[in-house]
Amino acid sequence: MSYEFYKVLHVFMVVLMVAAFAPQFVSTEAQNRKLFKITSGIASFLLFVGGMGLLARIGVSHGEGWPLWVKVKVGLWVAVSALGPILAKRMKANRLFGLGLILALIFIAIFSAVTKY
Repeated sequence: MSYEFYKVLHVFMVVLMVAAFAPQFVSTEAQNRKLFKITSGIASFLLFVGGMGLLARIGVSHGEGWPLWVKVKVGLWVAVSALGPILAKRMKANRLFGLGLILALIFIAIFSAVTKY
């Protein structure tokens, strides 16, 4: 697969994951939230696949250590993927704060990738 394919896959999955997280925080119907949890899980997995494909295409090999910005992104990906559904289910009040926290973590991940910092 080409670099462009992995990049489009990665960006689209970020958008899909955010679009699936938001209703989990604002929806009151359990059935809808279950569908969005499934969608966010699939998007999270494909986001990881796209990211690893991009790393392979830019020349980060298996034997080398990852650059700091990749470590930051992977750590934030794990945090967002785990915390999103947990916060959406457990938070009874201030659910929008939880969504804001998830969006802030995603912003930091995007910033670290764009600036390679």
